[in-house]
Amino acid sequence: MTVSWLEFLKNSGAVVEHDRVISFTSFTNPGDETGRTCLCELTNLGLIHASGDDTESFLHSQFTNDLHQVTTHLSQLSSYCNPKGRILCIFRIFKRDEDYYLILPKDVLQLALQKLTLYKLRSRVELFDKSDQLVLFGIAGPETESALNHMGIDFPENDDECLTDDRVTVIRVPGVSTRALFVCTPERAISLWKSFSDVLPCMTYRVWDQHDILSGIPQVTANTMETFTPQMTNLELVNGVSFTKGCYPGQEVVARTHYLGKPNRRMYRAAITAGQAPEPGTNIFSLTTGNQAIGKVVVSQMVSKGSAIALVVLRSEMHQSPDLHIQSTTGPDVSIQKLPYSLLVQSV
Repeated sequence: MTVSWLEFLKNSGAVVEHDRVISFTSFTNPGDETGRTCLCELTNLGLIHASGDDTESFLHSQFTNDLHQVTTHLSQLSSYCNPKGRILCIFRIFKRDEDYYLILPKDVLQLALQKLTLYKLRSRVELFDKSDQLVLFGIAGPETESALNHMGIDFPENDDECLTDDRVTVIRVPGVSTRALFVCTPERAISLWKSFSDVLPCMTYRVWDQHDILSGIPQVTANTMETFTPQMTNLELVNGVSFTKGCYPGQEVVARTHYLGKPNRRMYRAAITAGQAPEPGTNIFSLTTGNQAIGKVVVSQMVSKGSAIALVVLRSEMHQSPDLHIQSTTGPDVSIQKLPYSLLVQSV
């Protein structure tokens, strides 16, 4: 993270621990903020920058989605798997000028960068961590588009589309509510944040996560690296996998699951009665199956005192079980809720 951006956020009321914004003094205990439009800092996310003559062909050979579809006007959700088809990271990739940028959680960035560097061999590709040179922040909520129009900022019309002007990239992120993701220099980020914060409440990345959870969009953190396959996290249902692009690490496992039919594990949205948000990777149990875990938490965030929302991966036949719990069979209750998309896929 850039020093100037972090210092600016501190001076703007951010409470920072270990280079991570944990709250803003004006909203010390925010709950479910998805119903209103908020300005979200995203200090939990970082950027990998890829450039060079062979960049497109190399990255295309590594990721689950068809990189050839990415342009300076169209971003993409994708993932990077190990040879066994387990996800190392999930990211949004966009193109600026001739270079590519991957937006992903900072706690998985270095390992993803190391793996990519290891496999590039003699490809003419340069890979860098640009998290300390560019800033990420977002606006999320029902009035996002109105706020941007009021500021005179062009906003893409369709999901996944992006626009770059004066070195500021704006991406329209899919979800149940409108979201704009900004990537820019610290100087531009500070200027834009000052303007937006005059009319919008300042929130942490947790509100952005709430939108991801409501939208059924997964993420992988350090606790869950190499735990899930793409289908376990519904990644192909949110346009994060191509089954026609050709080979990539883990492609045989991912393709076999697709063509053999219904996956035996899927991701579901859940409400959890708990005093704090359970960590990614926390086990889920059922009284029916006893002490054998039947799933894991993917991501969670508190929405009120004693209540969290989450995305969880479960054995498909157990998602309607009335006695789900985290941590143990007597742990906090887990209730499955409806996702904004169908888990049914067309037969092949």
